[in-house]
Amino acid sequence: MPRRTGAKRLSLKLVVSVTVVVVVAAVSYVVWTQATQDTAVESKVLAEARTLNTEMRAVWDYIDASQESININSDGTYDFKGIYCSMAGKAIAQRFTRESNGYTIRYVRDNPRSSTDVPDRFEQTALNHFTVGGSTEYYEMAGQEGRPVFRYASALTIKRNCLECHGEPAGTPDETGFLREGMQLDDVAGAVSITIPVDSYVEESHAEFLRSVAFFCVLAAAIVTVLLLAMKRWVSSPLEQANRQLERESKQKSDFLAVMSHELRTPLTSIIAYTDIWEKDKQTDPASQERFVREIKQSSSQLLEMVNNTIDVARLDSGRLELQWDEVDLLEVVGEVLSTSTPLAVKRGVNLRHEIDYEVPIIHSDDEALRKILLNLTSNAIKFTEPGGTVTLAVGLGESPGWVSMEVRDTGIGIRPDDQARIFEKFSQVGQTEHGGGSGIGLFLVRSLAEELGGMVTVESKLGRGSTFTVLIPAGGAQGAEEGSSAADSLREGDGR
Repeated sequence: MPRRTGAKRLSLKLVVSVTVVVVVAAVSYVVWTQATQDTAVESKVLAEARTLNTEMRAVWDYIDASQESININSDGTYDFKGIYCSMAGKAIAQRFTRESNGYTIRYVRDNPRSSTDVPDRFEQTALNHFTVGGSTEYYEMAGQEGRPVFRYASALTIKRNCLECHGEPAGTPDETGFLREGMQLDDVAGAVSITIPVDSYVEESHAEFLRSVAFFCVLAAAIVTVLLLAMKRWVSSPLEQANRQLERESKQKSDFLAVMSHELRTPLTSIIAYTDIWEKDKQTDPASQERFVREIKQSSSQLLEMVNNTIDVARLDSGRLELQWDEVDLLEVVGEVLSTSTPLAVKRGVNLRHEIDYEVPIIHSDDEALRKILLNLTSNAIKFTEPGGTVTLAVGLGESPGWVSMEVRDTGIGIRPDDQARIFEKFSQVGQTEHGGGSGIGLFLVRSLAEELGGMVTVESKLGRGSTFTVLIPAGGAQGAEEGSSAADSLREGDGR
């Protein structure tokens, strides 16, 4: 339960982390998009203002360039008609302002010659920039009568023809009756001020902003969905599965320790009991003494085998199990196993037989690993076979060249089909409680050692009719194990008991 809670907690943390990242990304995207849209609006309206300014300058320059044609009659006499650049520019600006929707164009200056030339706050700031800062345009976003507008001002400088009205000598009247200011070429004479409503730009910007945000939300939702599914499939589910496996292994280890304590206690109790009897009864007859020695030796061997199995499993888990490859005569290995297993078979009333194919060659393998494989299978078969039943240990050539086969057949209780896939798992105790106990590591050790030798183990069983465990080992040893690994994979149909 703690591990499962931890996995859920980790999944929740991952979801919260992804959510926080998405929210931060969304806020950043909204801020960035808004700033981008504002910049785009300003860029568009600035381009429009510059276009209008260019057009008004073109009118101004045209009138300025046409002064001589306007004021000189066909007979060559000078006749001032009252049409000049400033007057024409202002008239066109006023007409444009009246006929446009919210647009304003006007001309302003520091020393106004009329009330229409008086600058407002923005225009005065622009004139100051032109005079002091040397810039030629000034603009800002502003509000006017409750609606957003763009204010733009462009500097008007003194040109050659402007000197007739604004040049030297200062204080003398020009042709229009106004006093000259005594200006020089390129002095700032004033500014053209343009006001552009930006409602349509803002609305378009808001629509584009909403489309961008909607697209981002859809994209973010898709990404989050994919991430959550990916995390569930590749993070949460594996973690939960790993936690379930850890919980299962933890329970199996607890069961294993409980069973091992019982399994170890049984032979130890037997050894101590017979030793006490022998020690107290000094006049024990030779037959009884021989029986005591046999029981003590059998219990000691059983105890040693359990300890060795436990040590071997620990070495397998830590990767420290080293095989000793050498020439091995399987007939000798079978003889050792029969010698060790016969007392147990006799004690349980089980017939122990062997079938040997004497054509089996000397193989290159680890004799101790082979002995442990056969001894565990044989002991297990005897344990699960009722009195009067038979256990057969058979050794022969494998069906494929270069392989030898070792079989342990019994007429015991058999294994349920559902249990056959679990019996080779570590600490698995299928049917152990009902039939004399067991440590749950014997068959795991069998499979592990068989695979270490380059072979495999399979099981065939029918409930109530017995089981057959078959171990296939390459005769060529380590080299044969490497060459035969693919063959073993093709032969392997699944794990059994």
